[in-house]
Formats: sequence, structure tokens, C-alpha cells
Amino acid sequence: MSFVNYIKSKRYISKYAAQSIIVFSEGTIYYTTNKPIIDELIKEVDVLYITIEKNDSLLLFEHERFHAVYLDFDFWGQLLMATISGKLLITTTPSLEVLALKKSPSLKHYSYFMHAPGDIHYYQKYSFDYFDSIVCTGDYQIKSLEKLEKVRGSKIKEKVSLGLIYGDKYYQEMLSNKNNTDNMNNTILIASSWCNNNFLNKIDYDIFELVFKHGFNIIYRPHPMSFKYEKKYIDDVMMKYKDGYGNLNFTLDTNISSIESMQKSCALISGFSGMVSDYILFAQKPAIVYDMNKNNVTNIFEKDDLDTTPWNFQLFSDTSYTFSNISSLESALVNINNNKDNKDKIQKYIADIAYFGNATKQISQYYIEKFKSLT
Repeated sequence: MSFVNYIKSKRYISKYAAQSIIVFSEGTIYYTTNKPIIDELIKEVDVLYITIEKNDSLLLFEHERFHAVYLDFDFWGQLLMATISGKLLITTTPSLEVLALKKSPSLKHYSYFMHAPGDIHYYQKYSFDYFDSIVCTGDYQIKSLEKLEKVRGSKIKEKVSLGLIYGDKYYQEMLSNKNNTDNMNNTILIASSWCNNNFLNKIDYDIFELVFKHGFNIIYRPHPMSFKYEKKYIDDVMMKYKDGYGNLNFTLDTNISSIESMQKSCALISGFSGMVSDYILFAQKPAIVYDMNKNNVTNIFEKDDLDTTPWNFQLFSDTSYTFSNISSLESALVNINNNKDNKDKIQKYIADIAYFGNATKQISQYYIEKFKSLT
């Protein structure tokens, strides 16, 4: 950002910041979390949306109470955020004061809102220490945060359990698509992350052929970024299996929503990712999770100061399977149909999610009241 653009951005932000709830975003990747809460907030208050992605789709959203600006987050952009004036800033960006986003002495309250059901163990160290409040998915996250505060002697933050914003949409879509269950008894959904987090890059065998040999149809759902960075891998899979395997079907899922594939499958195969928790909680079916030995990684995650098992790991353990080689994967595939009727176990974990299916209104009202209370 040039100095001239810095001045222009500062003028625009200064025009709206004091009278608005400020939403700081890393971009479109958080659309399913940011858009629902913005829709609720603008019913009562103004929103100033600051995004550091030039092509953020919310820059095109228009409403008289919504003001959006792209901010090049270089030296000048970081300086602007470190000197911004206002009442309340909310964000899904962790590591305030630790990474590039710094606190401004002229902004009264910084709040982080969780955007995934998992526990906090695998966030980077000190991700939450400098926020004034944290909106949590459930009480299990609050317990972990309280333990970190005790261990570190860090600031006691306001913490509330108000649920999972995008979970509202998932819940409603699952209800409206509940009859969409074609072939669910013999179809496996294989969903991968991308690059270093793609479990398909960690194995040295053809997982698709193995699943086919156990009598399952396959729905393959690559991460959207894989089409950009791992296109050759996807093309190779398509070349080999686009016509299926014997009398078994192969489908490539490129839909924005994963709901249809979740409905049409009896189980998920994936690595450690948010998709696994979503599948278990919203589809209420088991997963087969690749063990990437995350417990061997130390000194960079919040888990180093926690001596508890992450809530989502307990979820996986009680309702699903893990695998690290062909033998353990085959064992899971053989037994998966015996683990379909575990909805009672899953319901126990659903009960841990606050306001399940109705979180957005709770979170937005909390922030509206917080904003109005700040003078």
C-alpha cells in the first residue's frame, strides 16, 4: 500500500469506525461465518468490514448499515490497524499482538469468535491471550482457556459459550436434505485438505482402489485449493476412476456445500480437519481419520501448556476410527457398518455445542449489547 492509499483507507475507516462494530477478516474463506453474523448485526447497528483479501466477496455486499474496505496488510495496513479508533472489533483471526494484528490503544474491546467446533489445543501458542473476550462454541473451550490463564498467569478474559455460526446453516440444510440418502449404505466420502495437510500426500498406497475392493462406492471431495495446487493428483485420480470400478461408482464432488455428499455416504475418510467434526456432528455418522502423529509436534501449539485431551479427539475416539497404515484402514472398512448406529454417543457431543442450530442470533445479540455498553 502506498502512503496515498494509506491516507484514503484511513479516512474511510475513520468515517465509520466509531459508530460501527468493526469486523476484521482474512477474506472469503470465512464467508460462511462472517456473512450470517453480519446479516444479524446490521438489523440493529452499523458494521465496518475490513478485509485483507482484495477479492473478498463481501466487498460486493450492499446495505445502508454495511461499510466494507479492502486493506493491503503491509506496513501501512498494519500501522492503520494499530492506531484505529473505535469501540468493538470482532474477528476470527487469532494471535492478536503475537502476529501482524496489533492492538490499538484507541480501540476499547477486542473479541475473538470461534469458527470451528474443535478444541483450542492446536492453535498457535498465545493465540487468545490478548483478547478482551472470547465467544466459544461450547464450555469445553472455556475450560481449556481457563487452564491456559491459570498456567500462564495471563489476563482473565470474558468467555461465553454461544455456539457455532456456520453450524446453523449446516443444521438447516441437513434437515431439508434428510431424504437425500441414495446409496448411503455403501458409499464412502473421501475428503482431503490440501498440500502439507492433505493426508493423501502422506500415504504410499492407492486408497481409492482399497475402498473399492471393500465394496464401497466413492465420493471424492478435494479441498477447493487442491484444484489450484494439486490439480495433477486430481487429474490422475479422475483418469483412473472416472468410470468407476467394476460395478461401483466414482463421483467427484465440486459443490460449494458438502451437505449432499454427507447425506449420500455412510462414512467419511479424512485427515485431522474441521470436516471430520462437521461430518460426525451434522451427518451423525462415523469417520475414519488418518493419524498424522500431531502429538509429536511440540513447542508451537497451545496443547504444550494443556494436559488434557482435545474435545474433538475424544469425539473421534468415541464415535469413529483412526488409521495409520493399510491394515488399520482395512480393519476400519470391515467394521464401519457395525458403527453406524452410534447416534446416542454423537448426541452427547452435540449437547456440548451451545445453541446447536441457533447460534448466530445469540452471538450477534451478545455483540450488539457489548457494543452499546461501551462508552
